[in-house]
Amino acid sequence: MQHTVLVDYELVVAQQGFIVRALLKLEGKAPTPDNRVPLNLSVVLDRSGSMAGDKLAAARDAAAMLVQRLHPDDTVSVVAYDDEVTTVAEPATGAAQAGLTTHIRSIQPGGSTNLSGGWLRGRELVARGKREGGLNRVVVLTDGLANAGITAPEQLLGLCRTACGAGITTTTIGFGADYDEKLLRGMADAGGANMWYIERADQAADVFAEELEGLLKLCAQTVSVEIRPTNAVTLTAVRHQYPLTSLGDGSARLEIGDVYAREPNSVLAEFFVPALLDANGGAGDAGEVRVAELVVVAHVLTEQGGVERQEITFSIVSRLTAAGHAEPEVRREMLLLDAARAREDALRMRDEGDLGGAAGVLRSVSAMVAAAPAAYGVTLDDALAERVSDLADLADRFVAEDVSEQDAKYMAQRAYNAHRGKRAYEAKLSRRSQP
Repeated sequence: MQHTVLVDYELVVAQQGFIVRALLKLEGKAPTPDNRVPLNLSVVLDRSGSMAGDKLAAARDAAAMLVQRLHPDDTVSVVAYDDEVTTVAEPATGAAQAGLTTHIRSIQPGGSTNLSGGWLRGRELVARGKREGGLNRVVVLTDGLANAGITAPEQLLGLCRTACGAGITTTTIGFGADYDEKLLRGMADAGGANMWYIERADQAADVFAEELEGLLKLCAQTVSVEIRPTNAVTLTAVRHQYPLTSLGDGSARLEIGDVYAREPNSVLAEFFVPALLDANGGAGDAGEVRVAELVVVAHVLTEQGGVERQEITFSIVSRLTAAGHAEPEVRREMLLLDAARAREDALRMRDEGDLGGAAGVLRSVSAMVAAAPAAYGVTLDDALAERVSDLADLADRFVAEDVSEQDAKYMAQRAYNAHRGKRAYEAKLSRRSQP
């Protein structure tokens, strides 16, 4: 696994120090057919009454597509649940599941939503077919709230966290406007995998394809990054949102999860470094500074098809001068994350009843991104231009008091995508591609 670090900094005279931003990018090498990670998946489909019609039909088709694209030696099981849980297919490889797609397409809608029961059955089946050195994952799709079985979020997250510790990860997929995005995001975070959103039934196949594409190009698992600031340096923020543990000495550990060859994982950290003071008490150059030490731990796929634990330790070092240094790629990442934060802030203000404030936040960040070429020297590429128009459109919706639950789910998922670096899926979720 390869890593690069880009550093951007500026002198803040009033604070007598430097704001230093370090963008860490983790990239992996695509596995060959001979050393791919064997998969052991359980697809858990919500068949509650609210899924009836186009949603369940699209989910069935997407699940069947996923099964058809697996390698013959991969293991898969399928669970369907409403208030009751049914094992549609026991864990087995392709040779033993000739009629599986037919069984999937025969799943019919039922009653309420026993999310915990479906997940527990999926975990049980994955554990039964567990592949040592492979990727063992439960993939849950639901369109509603957990209203049967275990419904307390902290218990559901605890179950996912325990399973992740035992090597079984959890991906969650929310469908439509009614699912609990906080619960599904929490389950995915605790479960060490991904959360996806399907706004329209015709997006189901794309989401399943994204999940499978990532699994097929997996190059490292259970990746963590520990950030250790040096003496006198303060870690002030981590802009990307990964599960974070404070280590009590000013350091922090981030749980990155899986790294795929198709797209690097990024971590943008901000630090405060005191400046040297001149004879008049003014802030000046700090010279060459070792800002922080980073420790990356990962279980990496080897060329021989095995998995080995690797630990890499390196330092962030930069010569800090009063003139500062703007790194375009770091500034671009900041703008993308600012857009994500604007969506989150607008949703919070909406919940508080402040639609005007939400619109103002969205318009302000839209204007800031639009001004990026002049302010930051960043090229206003298609991705940034799309953020400008999308945030402005959302602001108009807030002013018109025309923000639906579907809009809210869309905003939450786009913020999540940005915070986790899911750039490939952003284009598919963009409102420009919607009818």
